[in-house]
Amino acid sequence: DLLNGVKVVASDVKITSTPNGPLTVNTDGTVTVAENTKAGTYTVDYTICEVLNPNNCDTATVTVTVVAAPIKAVNDVAGPINGIVGGDAGINVLDNDLLNGVKVVASDVTITSTPNGPLTVNTDGTVTVAENTKAGEYTVDYTICEVLNADNCSTATVTVTVVAAPIKAVNDVAGPINGIVGGDAGINVLDNDLLNGVKVTPSDVKITSTPNGPLTVNTDGTVTVAENTKAGEYTVDYTICEVLNAENCSTATVTVTVVAAPIKAVNDVAGPINGIVGGDAGINVLDNDLLNGVKVTPSDVKITSTPNGPLTVNTDGTVTVAENTKAGEYTVDYTICEVLNADNCSTATVTVTVVAAPIKAVNDVAGPINGIV
Repeated sequence: DLLNGVKVVASDVKITSTPNGPLTVNTDGTVTVAENTKAGTYTVDYTICEVLNPNNCDTATVTVTVVAAPIKAVNDVAGPINGIVGGDAGINVLDNDLLNGVKVVASDVTITSTPNGPLTVNTDGTVTVAENTKAGEYTVDYTICEVLNADNCSTATVTVTVVAAPIKAVNDVAGPINGIVGGDAGINVLDNDLLNGVKVTPSDVKITSTPNGPLTVNTDGTVTVAENTKAGEYTVDYTICEVLNAENCSTATVTVTVVAAPIKAVNDVAGPINGIVGGDAGINVLDNDLLNGVKVTPSDVKITSTPNGPLTVNTDGTVTVAENTKAGEYTVDYTICEVLNADNCSTATVTVTVVAAPIKAVNDVAGPINGIV
């Protein structure tokens, strides 16, 4: 400003001004812009009057350009997040974002974002992962805009690592199972298996297994024992893999105890047998013997016996009485052992009554005889 053609001496003039919008011309000639002023061009008038001559005045306009503060959305990284659970990713995108070089105050900005895949950036800056998200790395963009200047914006990317939930196949034990019958072992391998720390839901996993010996783990988790399995302890491995993450797997072992079927040799009685003739006693010791509660099939057992006196139990189950056996009651023991399980045996006794052969004295007639001779 000029007074008498030269630069004004501050003490020679008085400044008056009415603030306009965010602008104030102070009495010392400085101009102040109010805090939190929206970007734009603003004006304010001021008047200088000569101190010597208060009526000697002139008015001018101050024009001030206000710009938005620098804003910076900074990329974020979160995880690992359990994909089954999903939920909060554990970060707030505003925590590292800047407005005017300092950490953003949440109320000073608005957040906008379009969900991408399983990720959502919420309006409060939190990030949500959808439940049942497959393991992997996911991204979503978000934009922060200054509330004061809605066109003062910055965009960044959130990267979230999602991991598979922990999976655990737990060893199983079953039995005793009757080896002749076989069939269902009475367990389901999934009953004690865990996904994300809780009991597995069958539809959430896939079971694979290679049969081992008589054991098969079925795709529904049941275990089958083959018929006519020898008594003993058998094992088979199986693997469960998460349907959501096919490479998220765990393996366990099923141990099944198979026992021999009950076997029962039942005592036999035969006779009367003609002692002179002897021969077959008319019975088969297997006819009343039992294996697994039903009549023995001869090919399923082996007969052993030591002859006793006149009696012999043959390997086909028949009983033979020696010729010329004195009348009386005789016994002989025999043992049947299961062919499938040679140590699964039972012993019984055969009792045979031997009788004397019928005897008959017949009257005789002789003569004539010469009496002198």
